[in-house]
Amino acid sequence: MRSTRIVIRSVALLTGLASVLVLAGCPKHENFPTALDLVEAPAPSDFVITALGRNVDGDYDYDLSWSISDASNLSRFRLYLVTPGLPSELVAEPATTNLPITLPFDAEGLQFGLSTVSTGLVETAMTVKTIPVSP
Repeated sequence: MRSTRIVIRSVALLTGLASVLVLAGCPKHENFPTALDLVEAPAPSDFVITALGRNVDGDYDYDLSWSISDASNLSRFRLYLVTPGLPSELVAEPATTNLPITLPFDAEGLQFGLSTVSTGLVETAMTVKTIPVSP
């Protein structure tokens, strides 16, 4: 019983000493690096994928379009192929707000993600849309 109290007091004393050493040993950091002045372009809005149907060659045409509220800090757009469970794959970096694509198969259900890249090279989060049923 007495040895149990000695062990408990020893553990409490050691814990207190360790806490004091940790608090006293951590210096106060005041020399943070200068913050970067990064400008983020607005995210694309009204992202729409329109299925135009089968063309005369038997391929399928789609029109991807979107808008941007302020293009003053915009460098480019980035279009990704989004596959659930896998990393998104960059497929195009269009400079305009419209991108016609032609695929050799009906791509119903395929997902594309769109983001903007600012002049300071900051990329926004992706807006994801799914290709609708072809007419």
